[in-house]
Order: sequence, then C-alpha cells, then structure tokens
Amino acid sequence: MGTVITVMNMKGGVGKTTVAMHIAGICARYSIRGKHRKILAIDYDPQFNMSQSFLPAKSYFALEKQRKTTLSILLDSDADLDPYKLQVPGNHAPPKVSDLVTRVYGGKDAHLDLIPSTLDLMYVALGQATTQTKPIEERFQKFIAQCKTAYDVVFIDCHPAGSLFTKTSLRNSDHVLIPVVPQRYSQRGIGLMMEFISAKSPSEKAPTPHILFNATPRNGIAIEETEIRTNADYSSYCMDNSLKKFKVFSEPEGGIGFVWVSGKPYSTEAFNNLMRVAEELIRRVGA
Repeated sequence: MGTVITVMNMKGGVGKTTVAMHIAGICARYSIRGKHRKILAIDYDPQFNMSQSFLPAKSYFALEKQRKTTLSILLDSDADLDPYKLQVPGNHAPPKVSDLVTRVYGGKDAHLDLIPSTLDLMYVALGQATTQTKPIEERFQKFIAQCKTAYDVVFIDCHPAGSLFTKTSLRNSDHVLIPVVPQRYSQRGIGLMMEFISAKSPSEKAPTPHILFNATPRNGIAIEETEIRTNADYSSYCMDNSLKKFKVFSEPEGGIGFVWVSGKPYSTEAFNNLMRVAEELIRRVGA
C-alpha cells in the first residue's frame, strides 16, 4: 500500500507548493534510497499553482474542460455550482483514478502522475452546506484508497486554510509535511497545524507531522529556525535537512524550468540540496 503525504501549513507564504512539486518530481525522476517509485501529485488547492508548474496552459485548460481535475473527486457535476450553496453529490462513489490522472513524465515502473486543480474548487470552499457533507468526504476517502493501491507515494498539495479540503486531506493522510519559512510568527503557524492534525476522533490515527524549513539561508541558520528546533514541542518533528533559498526553485512553469533540467547558476547545488531533503523525507515516512 502506498503512503499519503499532505503538504500543508495554515500560514501562507511558506512555499508549500514549491516544496510539494519539487519533492514529488524528484522522487519520481530518480532512484531515492535505492528505489524507483510511482508518484501521484494531487493539486488540492483552488489556486492550482502546482498544476500550472507542471502543465502547459493549453494542456491544462483541455484537462479542465474534460473535468479531469480534483473537483471531479468531490462532485458528480459542475453544472450548477453556487458560491452560496454547497452542492452535495448523491453518488458516494468517486471516479476511477485512471480516469483523472495525467502522466507528467516517466515510464511503467517510475513515473509522476498529476491530478490538476481548478479555480472552481472555490465553490466547494465557500459554499455553505445545507445537508451533511458526508458524501463528499466518503468520495474523497474512497478515491485515496484507490490511489494507495496504484502508487508508492501520494502527495497532496492542500491549500492554507481550514476547510473541507483540510479535513478530508488530513483524515486520509499518513504524514503531513509542514513547510516553514524561518521568520516572525512561524511558530504560530506550526502550533495551529498541530492542533488541526490532532483534532480527530479517538478512533482515528492522526498523521505524523514533519517540519521542513524552506527558503533558508545557504549559509548559517536563522534565529527563528533555531528557536523552533530547540522548542520541546516541535524539535522531534523537525527534519535535519532544510530546503535552501535558490532562485531556480521558483522558476518552473508549464512543465519547464525545474532544477533537474536547469543549467542556470547554482542549479547543481540546488539539485543536491533537494535530493538530500527528498531522501530524508522518504526515510522518515518509510516509503
């Protein structure tokens, strides 16, 4: 069975999508800890930034028109979307995973597949449910169960706000990767994430958190990072490696510009840094 990792932080501006797409991508393209893997990336953020990074605009809009997006996991139809009323599906069965995924790159034994997002997910985020949302939650749960049988690792790029997305993603994840930029108020974002992670019924197993410092200085350690690493509540969750601040990490768009194909200055250093982070994460989650 595959491992599900949600990438999330309630505080915005931490490079959540940058972390999700780069780690998912490098885990699919290269052997990590002596193993090639089948990777699925689910863009569960209405801003669909990860989708834009992996897909050319023409390809993305074609998939959106075909309803091959995360919205189809949750709802049967997008014909009557209403920003003031949440449309709860009558059908509790989600689509087949194979009907929604798009192959980004790779072959039979190692590849990266993507389920892009859509701005129309905002209708689900903002709509007020007049009935129980259980059908939506059940569809997502069944869909992730399918994913775990087909992939070694599933990365969910979840938006930074408490919502139905947060609830469904956390409840169906084994691990949560929390990107943190070492700056003021970082600890408040981590604390809120820990509360959300633990807010489950006694019968449910909470996902294991992993704190990844992102956009850190290439030399030295910021005071804010040291404060978090030495905090007894968070120290055991902090990853040893951090993702350094390299310009190349912010450049992918339309499927090009990723660090593993870039020839720009410091791209080799950035690639090696990313590889160390990916290797540690895979070791920590046992995937």
